[in-house]
Amino acid sequence: MINFFRKIRKKLADDNKPLKYLRYAVGEIVLVVIGILIALQINNWNEAKKERTFEKKMLTEIRNVLIKDIDFFNNHLITGRLGRVKQATRFFENYLRTDSIYRDSINYHFSGLNRGLQITYNRGPFEALKSTGIDKISNDSLRNKIIDTYEFMLPRTTGLITIFMNEYNTESKKHENRLKDSIQIELKEDNVLYIYNRMKNVDLKTNQDFLSLLSWSSKTSKDVTDLINSLIPPMKELVREIDLELNKN
Repeated sequence: MINFFRKIRKKLADDNKPLKYLRYAVGEIVLVVIGILIALQINNWNEAKKERTFEKKMLTEIRNVLIKDIDFFNNHLITGRLGRVKQATRFFENYLRTDSIYRDSINYHFSGLNRGLQITYNRGPFEALKSTGIDKISNDSLRNKIIDTYEFMLPRTTGLITIFMNEYNTESKKHENRLKDSIQIELKEDNVLYIYNRMKNVDLKTNQDFLSLLSWSSKTSKDVTDLINSLIPPMKELVREIDLELNKN
């Protein structure tokens, strides 16, 4: 192309036709400028495509961990750990009201009154996004909701749950340990055996340590369940908004 224009310029110069030469020169400049602009546009398009691909990748990873955390909150914590505590408290509260109790289940449900719980969630994809630039999320509203979820809502609520559980564990262990004084010593085939039955000689309706343990278990399981339940709807809504963004062309 360059050689072609050079030949034209030389011929025009030899023919002493400066006006035509000027026109061709201007035309060549215009073509070069257009070529540069097209190249820049293609480069910008490629960069935008790369950024969109990266944005979708990060949003997908955040979406996936949100779904896993929601499942963990629902099935492992609320239904599993806290469900066991609720089951135990209902078992004994029913006895306090009705005098009806299945004696074979006492030890099982007593052990359920103090269930440790550790609440965690996955911040990995969010931290990775922060390190590369949170502004990679082009949707301002969605970006702000992601930030609010991982910088404020989840840390604040899980921190409060941790405080509740630490206090509960301390108090429940204190009362539970006081109930562990029913140890029998028996001789069997010349061996000394320590037989432990937590509920031996404990009057459930009047023992203050038991009633306090039951009260702590009932209140804490309800409060913690309510806090976890407060997290799930906004997390589901964030998943929905991420899906909408991922489905955009």
